[in-house]
Amino acid sequence: MRNDILIIPDVHGRTFWKDAVNRESWGTIIFLGDYLDPYPREGIDDNQVLGNFLEILDFGRTHDNVVMLLGNHDMHYYSKIFAERALSSRYNYRLAEIFKALFIKNQELFGLAYEHTLNGHTYLFTHSGVCNAWLEANRKIIGTPDADHLNQLLATDLGIMILAQVSKNRGGHYSGGSIVWGDVNEMLSDNALPSVYQIFGHSQQREAPIITDQLACVDVRRAYALREGAADVRPVEIN
Repeated sequence: MRNDILIIPDVHGRTFWKDAVNRESWGTIIFLGDYLDPYPREGIDDNQVLGNFLEILDFGRTHDNVVMLLGNHDMHYYSKIFAERALSSRYNYRLAEIFKALFIKNQELFGLAYEHTLNGHTYLFTHSGVCNAWLEANRKIIGTPDADHLNQLLATDLGIMILAQVSKNRGGHYSGGSIVWGDVNEMLSDNALPSVYQIFGHSQQREAPIITDQLACVDVRRAYALREGAADVRPVEIN
């Protein structure tokens, strides 16, 4: 089987992921987070978003090649500390306790970062990217900004606190947002890891993703892939 990687950006109750995962056999399937809190204009109701999340959880439990990352719209249900400091828009008070219970029950499925080497390139997947301002402000807590150290932030209250740092570009007070609360503009101007190709979502793009030689912001309601054997480091839209 080929080792192609499927990348599924912010779901927000949408079902486009189902067609993507069934399109072909994938070596690894990576969800970039934000499974919940749909946009009102898209007409996705509470029953649909809950049912869709349950299907994703079942998919993650029954497939050992699935990576499920957390976004800010997941973290405010996942952690009370995070919610107190960085509650995201569209927080669903009606279903909040159900979402919290599901995250607790399935805690082992989730992480903050995933690192993978393909075609001689190292890729780092997070929800919104590692920008330099956030990394340097929290270097003593984070340590080396690899997937192992970033995932350890979920294990401590202090780690959760720095995940709740919201950038000024997103209405917060920090010069750089965390890996769940940053902004693509910070990544374009202040990328902390130029030697690692970063792939993330979070900053919704209306039509086309932002893809450069160093990073890709793919929150466009479509799935992307990294192909084994490809000469180009950049992800491509699946079709």
